[in-house]
This record gives sequence, C-alpha cells and structure tokens, in this order.
Amino acid sequence: MDALVNCRTASMGTSYYACADQHPGIEVHHSCRNRACYLCAQQKRMEWVEKQKQRLLDVPHFHVIFTLPHEYLSLWRYNESLFAQIIFRASQTTLLTLLADDRHGGLKPGVLMALHTWGRQLNLHPHTHCLVTAGGLDRQGNWRALNTFLLPGRVIREVYRGKLQGLVKEAFESGDLCLPPDMTRDTFWAVYRSLYKKSWSVRIEERYEHGKGVLLYLARYCKGGPVNPRQLKRIDAGGIEMSYLDHRDKRVKSQRLRPEEFIRRVLLHVPPQGLHTLRYYGFYAPAAKQDYRRCRNACGTLAMVRPAEDCSSTVYYCSTCGGVSRLTSRCWPSRGKGNSINRASVLRHRAGGSVQRADEQYLEKSSYDSS
Repeated sequence: MDALVNCRTASMGTSYYACADQHPGIEVHHSCRNRACYLCAQQKRMEWVEKQKQRLLDVPHFHVIFTLPHEYLSLWRYNESLFAQIIFRASQTTLLTLLADDRHGGLKPGVLMALHTWGRQLNLHPHTHCLVTAGGLDRQGNWRALNTFLLPGRVIREVYRGKLQGLVKEAFESGDLCLPPDMTRDTFWAVYRSLYKKSWSVRIEERYEHGKGVLLYLARYCKGGPVNPRQLKRIDAGGIEMSYLDHRDKRVKSQRLRPEEFIRRVLLHVPPQGLHTLRYYGFYAPAAKQDYRRCRNACGTLAMVRPAEDCSSTVYYCSTCGGVSRLTSRCWPSRGKGNSINRASVLRHRAGGSVQRADEQYLEKSSYDSS
C-alpha cells in the first residue's frame, strides 16, 4: 500500500535534470515499480510482450480457466501463498496428465499459466488462466497438431477436482494449512466432503487461431493490479464510483463503494512478496529447452509480430530557454531485497515455474475483461 500511495513522490527518490545553461532544473520523482501499480505497469508490459514473442510458438492456443471453489475463500485469505501453489499445481497436473493420455492426444503441450484473483467487481475470485498450445510433442518427439477440440469438459472438471482436493488434504494433514479462527477441524472436513458433491468450474474457451491474439490476451493479466484508472468515474468523501463489465449480459455497469471498502478490495489482490503469478509448463518450461527447440523448429515463434511503439525514452526541456535538459544526478531510497516464495515453498510438492511480467501499450483498451 505504501508503494502505491507514494508512487511518483519524493519518498521514492528523485532524478534531477538541467539544461546546458544551468537554468533552474527539473525534478522528476520516481515511480514505485510495484507490480500492483497500474501506472507503473505500462512500460513493463510492453517490454514483457516483446520478450515473449521470442518464446511463444506461432500456433493456435486454447484458453482454459480453472476456478477455486468459493467454499475455500476463507482458507485462501489465511493461506494465500500455499493456496496459490496448490491451484497452480492442480491446474498444471490436470492439463499435462490428460493430454499425455493417448485417448486425449498423447502429447506434451506448452502451457503458460497466470494467477488471477479478482472478479469484475473487485471481489475475491481466485482462478488460473491457462494458454495451451493446440498441439505438442508425441512420444517420438515429433510435433503433432490438435484439432479444434482440447479435452472433454466433464473429464477435466473431475480430474481437476481430484488433484486440488488431494493437495488440500495433504496440506491439512501435514499441518501446513492454517484454519481461520471461526473454522474447526470438523467444519473443514464437512466443507471438504461437500465439494465432491458439486460440479466445479473449469471453462475451455474458443482457441486463439493466431499467435498475436495470445499476446493481446496475456498482457491484460500480467501486471498492474485489478483497477484501470479509466474505470474510476467519480471520487468524493462519500465513496468511489467505478465501472465494470458484467459478464452475464456483457453490459458496462457501475458500482459505488465506500473508500475503506474500495481499499480493502484492492489490497485483497496484491500478491505476497515473492509469489510468482505467471508460470510456464510443458515444453514452455525453462527445464524443457531441448523439447522447446524441436517445437520452435517445427512451428516458429512470434518474433516477426509487429513490435509496439517504443515509448521508453522521455525528453525533458528547460522551461526557461527551451533547451534539452540532461540528467545530472539521482537520489534513491534504501530498500531491502525480497525473497521468492518459489524458493521456500510451504507446499511439499510445490508448483514450479518462472515469472515474467509486463504488457503492450496498444492493449490498454481491453481493461474491463476480468473473467
């Protein structure tokens, strides 16, 4: 919260610019660079997308969404890092296990997975967005494409339920899972058993037929927090009015929240320090370089997709003479270095992966899609 509040203020440090004639200089306060800050995310997103063009294959990708049952939301609040590892691992093993089965292709796909925790009204709604290549390596190490069908809906829901329930049970029995104050052991087991009786939410959307669509989608979820400043329509002492897209009827609506409630909802979605919210699996995983090279040679990458306009350089002009002002000095606050949760996971069989976060300037318009 301190980073977001103090962004572009003197507390974040200052860069000083002056012209050749040494007229009164220009002070530019630094940004916070926090991944939950929307304003700081723009340049990082563009840089990230350009980097991903070198990685993603130029093939169709399926879009799969795995949702955490809302019965576990109270547990999520007390075990956010642990549950993030659980939902990543359950989503990963569901996709890789099923697609490796000969009945469903017998392939090793590439998977890029992003953790997303907010709904359209800033409510807590943890889920993973998975981009899965429409094809992969068969057992002979050759590329083989899939048709327009990925996996049966009923099968993927049941397997995901079993995987996630098994990880939750393991964490509880090992003592890693912290129960909320108002939840007893008996209550936990009652909730746990009840979830076997309901149908879980796993959606397989239409696939992207070209690689650029994958990047357009990814950039919305990489960095910047849950609120686009364009959604904020009115702010006063009584509350904050913001717009959102209702996914049920696809209409833009508005809601008004008290300032305390708005801040509470925003902070619900600031990930713990060191938690990697974007990960790679299958032949996209960093450890699968040999498999990835085979796929890249067969399909190519998105390196030829038109790059975004470079807006990384800013020129400052002297207000007195109009000459170009050059950087003369900088001052920085002292800050400690954080640790990666991936390196000290509380989950015994943690979900591996790496993080790369950012997007592209021309994607700013797609800010209401928070499915």
